[in-house]
Parts: sequence; structure tokens; C-alpha cells
Amino acid sequence: MAPAWRETLRDLFIAPDFDRARVEVTFTAPRGFMRGSWKIAAGRRAVARGRIARKRGTVTFDARLQGFVPWTVDHPFLYRLTLTLTVGRNEKRIVQDFGMRKFHVENNRIHMNNRPFIIRGLIRGREAHDHANLSGLSETEFYAKFIRAAKQFGFNFIRFHSRVPSEVYFEAADRLGILTHVEVRKYYGKYQAERDLMDHDPVLVRRKDWIDAILRVRNHASLMVYCLGNEINSPGRSAEVSERAAELRKLDPTRLFIDTCARGEYDRDGIDLDVQHMGYFAPFGRHADMFDTSENWAIFGSVKGRTMVARSPGAETRREVPVTVPVVAHEVGHYLVLRDLDALKRTFARSDAEAPWWIDELIRLRQLKGLASDYRRLMEASRRFQYLWYKQVFESIRKSPILCGFHFLQLADTDRYENANGLLDCFDDIKRGVRPSDYLKFNGDAVLVADLPRRTFFEGETITIPIWLSNFSERLTGEGTLTWRLTSKDGSRVAMSGRLTRLDMAAGLNRIATVEVRLPDLSRPAALAFKVSLKPAHGAAVANDWDLWLYPNRPDWLPIRRATVVLRDVDLVTRYPHLTVSARLTHPEQLVIADRFTDAVFRHLEAGGDVLMLYRIRETRDRTARRERYYVPSTWDRFKPVIWDRGHNLGGFLRRHPAVARFPTDGFVDLQFAGLIDDCDKFSLDGFPVHVDPVIQGVDKAVRDRYDVFTFNLHELQPDWTMRKFAYLFDLRVGRGRLMMSAFNFTGIERDVPEACAMFESLAACVTSRAWKPTARIAVSDLRRFLARKGRAPRIKERMMTQYWQFDAEPLESARYWKDAEAWIRRG
Repeated sequence: MAPAWRETLRDLFIAPDFDRARVEVTFTAPRGFMRGSWKIAAGRRAVARGRIARKRGTVTFDARLQGFVPWTVDHPFLYRLTLTLTVGRNEKRIVQDFGMRKFHVENNRIHMNNRPFIIRGLIRGREAHDHANLSGLSETEFYAKFIRAAKQFGFNFIRFHSRVPSEVYFEAADRLGILTHVEVRKYYGKYQAERDLMDHDPVLVRRKDWIDAILRVRNHASLMVYCLGNEINSPGRSAEVSERAAELRKLDPTRLFIDTCARGEYDRDGIDLDVQHMGYFAPFGRHADMFDTSENWAIFGSVKGRTMVARSPGAETRREVPVTVPVVAHEVGHYLVLRDLDALKRTFARSDAEAPWWIDELIRLRQLKGLASDYRRLMEASRRFQYLWYKQVFESIRKSPILCGFHFLQLADTDRYENANGLLDCFDDIKRGVRPSDYLKFNGDAVLVADLPRRTFFEGETITIPIWLSNFSERLTGEGTLTWRLTSKDGSRVAMSGRLTRLDMAAGLNRIATVEVRLPDLSRPAALAFKVSLKPAHGAAVANDWDLWLYPNRPDWLPIRRATVVLRDVDLVTRYPHLTVSARLTHPEQLVIADRFTDAVFRHLEAGGDVLMLYRIRETRDRTARRERYYVPSTWDRFKPVIWDRGHNLGGFLRRHPAVARFPTDGFVDLQFAGLIDDCDKFSLDGFPVHVDPVIQGVDKAVRDRYDVFTFNLHELQPDWTMRKFAYLFDLRVGRGRLMMSAFNFTGIERDVPEACAMFESLAACVTSRAWKPTARIAVSDLRRFLARKGRAPRIKERMMTQYWQFDAEPLESARYWKDAEAWIRRG
């Protein structure tokens, strides 16, 4: 709904002049205008007033507002302009609220009200990233509820993807205090089907639509950014983009302009800020610096025709991409969790809204897969995994030297699709187990970040931890005192601490300290908490914390002395030289350590032997490799979250078992599993001949691949690659023998990767113990028959989006990738 004044004054513009403490008001005098008066009020108190003489054409007047109250996200103070105009014989009363605020760019940084500002944005608007008013609230309360929730989590900005929101939204945003980004180019049709059509549309945004949008929203205090649209190709070469930008500069020079969110050339002109894709990696391990580099921006080329990559025989030279405007990270997050299907179904039943089809389908699939009894733990595992990665992403961006903020996907789930990546459900209620206060530690105005690219360590290591302060708080000024503590989570061991006074708490991003610690010696592993606090002389402290894991480095403690070892990719002797190794499966030791099933392994189990299966086969990661005769259904895993529909790792949970007694956890997969899960062969127990409760159970995604729908015409959920019963570790009594099945990647043992060594040593202690008594049982012949049948059967191939996630090689999917991925699936 348009404001009432638009019927009389289509082009009313209230332009705050923050630096000169004044406001300029302009409008085109309506036909028959005789005279008028104006008043600006702060609450009930008039702070300025005046008269308007009869005039044709443009009416302009200034109002001085000495000692004005700025409009900010924390204190969204609104002034009210009232115009009383005599038009012909009628008197028109026009009311418009406005705020005193200023946006500008200086030294490649965004400023609001002359202070450095960081965009902590979230995305809604597009149907995949939004939801209907399912609770039947008034439109005002519908938006207000969402805005209040967003601010609870520390967000200060909403990007409306391919949409200009309603007047009701803007009134709520002005009043409650959240900044807004609008996009005038609309999407039509289904999520992917219209993309190719739009990419080749000769008109991006029609001039009339652009001008109408600007005139409609430019008086709102919460408006910060105008954007033409999402992921427009080659905007720097478009004359139309230049025309739209010039029109905006005339109609509203007080806001920031960007042509496209992502896909823009790095060296184009005419924009105030940029939004760039930082890649679909996860910011840990080898990709820990993904938000610190501009290398990906070269993908979209140079508007000036510069060569981005020069290739020569056996080499390539890449251009370093400079940062010339403030840059915001495009569509970060997007990490899935399992939905609380039962609670969601009850909520829909209480509302007047129709429940989406996928709720009942997922409930049926959950029952089919035998996951109903464990579903609550699976949900909690996925929530914790999502939180782990959102913390990693937000902190990585907050310490980035090249970024000025991010657009987050997304705060609230959509109801249109089954994908759930929000912290709120599709009724805008905070999900079970999610605490806004946890997010404020890394998404508030001021955030402390410990730069920890790894989290697992051996005793005696010396580690260096840079401490960064990302400070965009008006209250955290002057000097402060830094304190830190490193303690074991059980409170019994490892107590270290430090303190540093008179640290400068300047605005922006600053490295304020470095902590260097020699980790103590210890006889058993410990989960640690590293806690940091920065306290100003007056006011509340800023605090944050991180989990670390510390392990003894005592290879000679390995309880295995003799074993038959048949491993192709894992070297045990380098770390454990005291281990007497035989590779002869014809005369095996009591313990066989192998990485694949053979007839000799089955004979050993039949004879009552023990097998530690460190399963790792070539065909998992090599499409040309020979297929296994005895195949355990498995898939190539990565230690990173599911990104909308890319991937299949939603974390995992542990059951009590002696196999993990020497590997401390809180019952869920966390960062101490990074080196074990990345590049491992994760088991699928769907259809396994006996019931197994895995020691460590993985969580699969519960969503479709978009290309299954649009390329392969598979519109329903596909059980073969959805909600699988995953396992990283399980055990069986096989005939008279005992079998420990591990999917983990142990190639790090020879490189002394702490988690790989610690998990192997914990498993070794279990499988050499008489106390190890697997509860699930299967006959040797039944297991051999099942694995042989799977060996002959076609493999379940991961879908197009997930293949990209598995390769973990490119920041974005390339045209060649899409072609190869589709061809691989179609080969059958």
C-alpha cells in the first residue's frame, strides 16, 4: 500500500543533511496549490515550523535541527514532518516520518552517521528465502515479529532478494530499527527454471519501475541500499546499468548503490559497495582463509579486458584482485538442519495455513529408514553442527581484512521447500535449542575473535593465538583490559590464564593481542575451553569462547604389539615403530587391521579372530578405480555442512562405548573430528541385514537436489540418497569373531594429526580388550552375501550439487562441472 501523501505529492523527498544539522524538503507543487505550512515534531514537541508561499513547479525549504537525535539501529529515533497544503478549495494534510542518518564510504569502509559500520545482514524476499504470513498476524506484526527476532540475534540489515518490500514493512523497520536493501529486478516462476531466461533478458530493470521504486521508498529512515537485482552477468559492461545509476544519483543521493549482488566485474565503476561470492567452501582447515582472499572475484572477469589468469606450459600466473570499494560477502551460511517435523505439523494444525506436502513425506521417510527413535538426537546433532559452522563463518568474516559485512542465508525457514537453514521456523518462532545470546558473542556490535585454524593439539605443543577485536559499538571506546583462561571442561586439569591492561579499543578491525601458550603434559586426553574477555573501564565486557582438544603424545602407549596389517593408504609403523606388523593374511595374528573386505578377512572372522576395519577404498574417490568385490555401501564425505542442497553431512552423535573412551566429546560431532571425517568413506546402513546402533551415527540431509527436479524430473524425495542411516563407527559380532568398522580417514597418523592418532589409539585400546563385546550379531555367510550383493549392484551416485561439495575443489560450480556431473549420473 502506498502512503496516502502519494496521491497529492508523488515526489516528496525529505533529505537529511547530517553534517549540517538540517533537513531539505522538496516536492512538486500540486495543481491548484495556493499556500501551505509545515511542522517537524520530535514526539509531541515541535522543533521547527514554517510557511510555504504559493508557487508552481518545485517547492523547496530547509529546516535546521540543532542538537538532533540521530536514527540508529539501536535507537531508531523518528521525526515527523507534517505538511498542510491548500489545494484549490481543499486542505490536504500530509504526514511522513523520517530519520536523521548518513551513509558514506571512506577508505573502502562503510560509515553510518560518520562511524565505521559493518553490515550484519540477512536475506529474505525470494520464495526460497521467505515464507508466508502463516500465523495470520496483521502485516505490521508479521514484519515486526521478524525484525525483533533478527535484532535478538545481532542482525542489523535485511537484504530483500529480488523484491521491494511493502510500505507496512518499511514503517515497521523505521520504527524498530533495522536497515534495508531493496532489489527492483524481480524473479518469476520456479526457483531455477527462469534463471536462464532472465540471464538473457535484454532489459534488466525498466526505467519506470526503477523510478517508481525510488520515489516510493526514499523517505524511509531504514533504507540503506538500492540494488538492481541478484547475480546479474557483466553489469560493468551494461549501458543500462549506468543509466539506472545516474537516475538514482539525481533522485536519492543519500543512499548507497550497487548494480548486482554477485557476478560483477571487480574493476567496474559507478558503485558505492560490492557484493561478491566468497565460495562454497567451509572456513576451516585448508579453507580457513576463504574470507581473507579476493581470488574468487577474478571468476567474473574485468570490465577493462584485463587477463585474469595467464597459462603457460606447466604453470599459471593469476592476477591479484584489488579491493577498491567496500565488499560484502554474498549469501553466506545456508547450512541445513533437520526440521522438528512433529512440532511443525502441530503448529500448522493450530494455524489456518495449509501444511506443505513435504512434512508428511519426511515423516514417512523417517519411519521407513528406522530413524524415528533416534530423531530427537539426530535433530540436536544437526543443530549443533549448524551452530559450529555459523560461528566459524561469522567469526571468519569479522576478522577479514577485505570484507565490510555479509548477507546471511537465512534467519527463518521457508515453507515452500523442505530445506531448513534458519534459526527460526517458518512461523518466525525461535527453534528449540537455539539461543540468541550464543549468537551475540560473534554477531554483536563488538566481537572478539581468536584465530584458531586448528583445534586439536598434542601435549607440549606451543601454540600462538592472535586475538582480533571487531568493534562497531558506540559504547566500547577508550582502553580496556583483556583476560583469558584455558581450562579443561571438567574443571580438573589444565588451568592457565593471562591478563593485559590498557588495550586500545579503536573502532573497526584491529589485532589487539597475541596469546602464546605451551600446552601442558597430560596422561589422558582433555576437552578444553579457551575463554577471552575485554572489559572497558565502564560498561559491559565483550566475551567469546572456543573449544580445543588436547591429547597425550605417547605412541609407545599403543596397546597393540603384534598385528596383521593390510592397509594401502595408512602407514602405522612410522608413528608406532614398536608395532610388529605382518601382512600375511594366510597366517594372521589375532588382530587384523585392514581397509577392505577379502575372503581372507572373512576366514579370519570365521575362525574367531578380531578385525579392525579402517575402511578406505579407491572407488569412493576415483571414478576409474576397479569396483570392490565386497562392498560396504558408503559415500565420500567432507567435514563441512550441507549448503542448501550441496552435501550430506549434518553432523552426528555418539553412543557410550569403550571404542571412544579415550576420545573426549560431549556426545556430538564437533571440530575435533575434522581430520577424521574429511575425505572419509562414510557408511550407509540402509538395508543392512541386522539392526545396528552405530557408536557414532551420522546425519544425512532431508532435502532434494534442485537438479533432480529440474534436470532429471524427480520431483519427489528420493530414499536412496535422502535421510540415510549413516555411520562413522559401529561394531558387530561376526560368527565367532569381532569386527570394528571405522569409516574415518586415518591417513593423518603418519603426519601426527592429533585427532587421527588419538582416535586410532582409542580404538586400539578397545579391540585389544576382552571387555569389548559387540551386541549386534551376524553370521559370516550373511555378511559376506550382503557385501557381495552390494559389490555386484549399481552404486548409488551422489547428485549434481553434492558431487561438487565432495570434490571441494572450486569456489563456485563451473560450466564444465555441471556438464561432467550430469554425464556421470546419466552413465548409470
